[in-house]
Amino acid sequence: MSGARIAIVGDGVEAWLFAALFRQLSRRTGTLVVFPPPHRREIGRIALPPVVADLHRLLRTAPDLIAGFGTPRHGIEIAMDDGSQMLIPYGSYGDPDEPGNLVNAWIRLCSEGKAPALAGLSTNAALAAGGSPRPDADPRLLRSIVAGWEVERERYRAILKDAALARGVECSGSTFDRDTPIDADLIVDASEGHAAPQSETGWHGRWLRIGTAAHGLHSAEPFAIAAVFSAAARLASLLPRPGAMALLAREYDRQLAIEMEGMEAASAMLERLSGRDARSVALDRHAARYRAAGLLPADPQPWTRDMWLSAFDAMGWRPERYDPNLDRFDTDRSTRRFDEWAALIDRYLPRRP
Repeated sequence: MSGARIAIVGDGVEAWLFAALFRQLSRRTGTLVVFPPPHRREIGRIALPPVVADLHRLLRTAPDLIAGFGTPRHGIEIAMDDGSQMLIPYGSYGDPDEPGNLVNAWIRLCSEGKAPALAGLSTNAALAAGGSPRPDADPRLLRSIVAGWEVERERYRAILKDAALARGVECSGSTFDRDTPIDADLIVDASEGHAAPQSETGWHGRWLRIGTAAHGLHSAEPFAIAAVFSAAARLASLLPRPGAMALLAREYDRQLAIEMEGMEAASAMLERLSGRDARSVALDRHAARYRAAGLLPADPQPWTRDMWLSAFDAMGWRPERYDPNLDRFDTDRSTRRFDEWAALIDRYLPRRP
């Protein structure tokens, strides 16, 4: 289907994000036409997870353009049931060029009841608390900083629409109508839940639901943004010739199911941290594995291992053992590394007076 005609139903951030990304990833082959739904777009602000840095590079969107109207976001802020605030920081614990070393050592010490507080080991937590990097900050600290954004939805949508139109995406002169057939090989529902004509999730026949329309998650954390990014990449790699469409649609749905389980578990975790009794079989499995063997989720969406560790620690969950295959340092050396990293944060990211 290199010359496929693809219709995208939607007119918000998710629709234009998908249109721009898919057009870029598919090397601008085929025809993409956006059909706005009859419903009014949402307004206000939207939180963007750190993955937007990758998609902005892909779309050649200048960082200064987003910084001009956006606010950096250093993690997920959660209102706890006792009235306090907690943060699941983005970024890594320790030097990201030494992946997992600090986290693995922390899990081991935690299983022995000797682990230090996590909050003092995160550069993103220091930034969220009012810290500001010194000009001479240690490069390792700067590498560990990962930021998302909070932006005005309508201005961000306009940037994405411009990026899509500049790449040859077309905008239909008529709105989407459930009763009017659309002439397309594939119809992507990116309407954020407003236009889906069927209840199935994923790719069925000529219809493919993505983002909010597929996941149905209405958390304050916009997992749908990351889901749209992965949907565009997944479809670009799997879009087949007509004869193989059903076969690769099944593979698309297999990959989607893995992603949906991770996002559903993370959404349930946010609800539990907020004091709500959210049921999630996937989250219960994650918790059981962590408690039994110190194993953190390793799926690519929606959180890193470091973010899951923050959430588990906030819930008060403690591992009974750790994976000895990940043991790199003895207790004394690990403790010194924690102290050294915390000292670097205190020295180079002082809080503003």
